[in-house]
Amino acid sequence: MKKDILQMEIKVSFKRTLMPVTLSPLPKMTHQTMQSIKVISLSYKTADVAVRGQLQFSEEEVQTFLTSFQAHEDVKSLVLLSTCNRTELYFESETTTAKDMIEQILTFKNVWISGHLLKIIESTHESAQYIMEVATGLHSMVLGDKQIIQQVKSAYLQSQSMGLVSGVFERLFQQVFRAFKRTNNETAFLKGSQSTSYLAVEHTRRLVGKQAKLLLLGAGEIAKDVVKYLVSQGFANVVIANRTIEKAQTLAKLKESYCYLPFSEIPQYFSDFEVVISSIGVKDLIQDHFFTKAHFPKVLIDLAVPASISLSDSTSQAVQLINIDTLVEKIQVNKAESQAAVSDVQTIIGQELAQFMKWHDSLPINQFLASLKQHYKSTIQEKLQQHHQELPEGVIDSIVASLLKTPAVSLKSMNLPESVSSVQQLNNIYHF
Repeated sequence: MKKDILQMEIKVSFKRTLMPVTLSPLPKMTHQTMQSIKVISLSYKTADVAVRGQLQFSEEEVQTFLTSFQAHEDVKSLVLLSTCNRTELYFESETTTAKDMIEQILTFKNVWISGHLLKIIESTHESAQYIMEVATGLHSMVLGDKQIIQQVKSAYLQSQSMGLVSGVFERLFQQVFRAFKRTNNETAFLKGSQSTSYLAVEHTRRLVGKQAKLLLLGAGEIAKDVVKYLVSQGFANVVIANRTIEKAQTLAKLKESYCYLPFSEIPQYFSDFEVVISSIGVKDLIQDHFFTKAHFPKVLIDLAVPASISLSDSTSQAVQLINIDTLVEKIQVNKAESQAAVSDVQTIIGQELAQFMKWHDSLPINQFLASLKQHYKSTIQEKLQQHHQELPEGVIDSIVASLLKTPAVSLKSMNLPESVSSVQQLNNIYHF
């Protein structure tokens, strides 16, 4: 797949403002063109955890950002995926470009990021392929990470609930989820694949053993994944802390020996733990003053973006601090089966992509036939009214269907480029 990288610097100055931010209007459509699907991505492949943290969206920010596009005329679909490894925008528009949307994102977040770190795709074919590859785990930090499909689904469903999913995106994501299902059922790509949450627990077990007293910060999706692996690997001494105490209580119920801790009491009990795993994307949540006592956690694993653990050089020498980027480098997971199945996954994606593109490329034909159907129907009804005649609706529909049969068969029997070209000429004739 062609690797398009935005090669320009996005030179925009920003003033710090209180949220929510009122986004500036995007350019209006100036001429009729075909809707296309586009992608903007900032991921671990081009940016470290510090840079990714600048573009990380909280749940509230995702909601606010999406809301600002609900009444937008040109952006027909919009899905915002924000995880610890990537922030990506998938959108459908006619005239709105990736550069336009990048400026909207950076303005919303009040940050500046060098343009060469952002991957952009502006063709429907390559965008659809890329989204399928992301959802199946081909671009995950841990190859075949199963967690990404749930994150993609959640992002899609949120946009759908807000009316930001068109028929094109609905069809696209049906193929995306089908590609993942087929990958899971027909290949060994996802067999035994694990997430960064698994790597965090596995690393903890190797360093200090499963009897270590462990503090888990957070109760979101990443924390839930961590708890799943803590339970499966036999960790018994686990305490969970979260700002919303009810969520921590719910997670703690997954194993009888697990406890929860009010967030405000973390500093008081911090020195009691041997290991701390953080999944809360709050910058500098844990700092040097937590390490004033003689005994304190010797292993810190930061799964959060932005990074939640900030230590001075002197404190860092006394502990082992691992962030989400270095975690994968610390543990080598056997991915032989997954690597061997990559070509099978790409074949499945190619098949699902071909189905979607065949449907997508035929849209001009279907749209023309729908317009022609309405034109015939309106003409017949108008003439009947002029002569004070009436016909049942079903009879009119039958007449229109007969009139449409020949042009529909002719257009669909052509090869696709020829039929699309013919539709463009017919649109000009009928002024559709």
